[in-house]
Amino acid sequence: MLLCGIDIGTTNLKVALYDGTSRPVWIRSTPTPRITDGIGTVTDATALLRVIEALVVEGWHALGRPSPIAAISTSGVGEDGVFVDADLVPLAPSIPWFDLRASVEAGELSVHPAATGQSGIAMDPTRAAPKWLWSARNLRATRQAQHWLSLTDFPLARWAGAAFISDTLASRTGCFDPVVRDWIAPLLQAANAPPLPRVLSAGSVIGRVQSLLFRQTGAVNENTLLVAGGHDHPVAAHAIHRLAANARVDSMGTANVIYGDAPVFQPESHDPKIAFMASIEGPGKIACLGVFEFTATVNRFPGGLAAVRPVLDLAELPGKPGQAKGANFTDVRQLLEWATMNARQMLERLGSFGVPEGPIFATGGWSRSQSLLELRASIFGQAVHAPDEKELSILGAALLASKALGQQLEFQTPVTVIAPRPDWAATYADLYAQFVA
Repeated sequence: MLLCGIDIGTTNLKVALYDGTSRPVWIRSTPTPRITDGIGTVTDATALLRVIEALVVEGWHALGRPSPIAAISTSGVGEDGVFVDADLVPLAPSIPWFDLRASVEAGELSVHPAATGQSGIAMDPTRAAPKWLWSARNLRATRQAQHWLSLTDFPLARWAGAAFISDTLASRTGCFDPVVRDWIAPLLQAANAPPLPRVLSAGSVIGRVQSLLFRQTGAVNENTLLVAGGHDHPVAAHAIHRLAANARVDSMGTANVIYGDAPVFQPESHDPKIAFMASIEGPGKIACLGVFEFTATVNRFPGGLAAVRPVLDLAELPGKPGQAKGANFTDVRQLLEWATMNARQMLERLGSFGVPEGPIFATGGWSRSQSLLELRASIFGQAVHAPDEKELSILGAALLASKALGQQLEFQTPVTVIAPRPDWAATYADLYAQFVA
């Protein structure tokens, strides 16, 4: 049984093949393809699809052309989407979440009575809804759209010939109620929303591969299942929940996301630190997550990533808690301390919404730094668990594909437990109290 997981990230696109265990038998990463539309960086969804297909076929060939892939699922960026015609052909490039061209529209929508409180997520320029309104005003071609698809769902929809949107991605539009799991009609009208397809829960079977061009490669056939995945952070959490069902997730990628699932409840007001969304684990729960733009913060630091990465590669962070001064390595420590204080604050907020206490699991590219995890454990005041398997978003997609087949992909991986340093933890407890104040 050959499974395929695909992760469409902000920075990188990854494709992996699995043959029954959680260790990929083939994996490849390439920069997510981008173009410009004269305003900013965008994605040509058709070109993205071709790159994905080429990677899938490359991996299948590298394995010696075994039996066709049995099932495919995707994870990826939460807010990016594409307007398509009746044949699911894109009508315009996909505007990425970090593009702020719809700031005016976000301001207009944010004061709508149904915004934020009911959707559980702040209506800001990164959401899909303001970009719908901007597109209606500025892109004539999008007015003929028959559907709007999440970019993460787009490959599956095209291969199946069936429009849909994953529930965790519907939540990121700003117009979806995560409690009743349905669209908020007044907000859709205010955003001049395009026609939206059916919403599917993670793990739902969309259909089988209908694309003749893709089937002709031999890597897939008419029996290959296409399975709904979703937003990359919850999909990674789904994999972690196989290791610890009550885990809280510290996902450190382009964004630092703190994630936990609570028993379903009706939000009474918006919390600026925590967003609510459909849970990857199904309708009996609601996901609570805090988001901190970690990489963007690093890039604003003098020297950016080039200055920070050498520090993260060290076995131990230089300097002492809260005593960094001057233009040296300890300035980086100060940056990392501040980011982690924000993460701790979001972690503590999870509990107030019913997320049960549980071990903290770290994932994402930044979790490869042992020195950073030691700092985070010391500031959190509790151990951080680091799975040896780091590609958890793409693995989570493969696990969803496996489940749809009625199989159970074996998932075993060593987990390193990083404890707080006693000599740091006491100081950080005092510093955190000052930070909150």
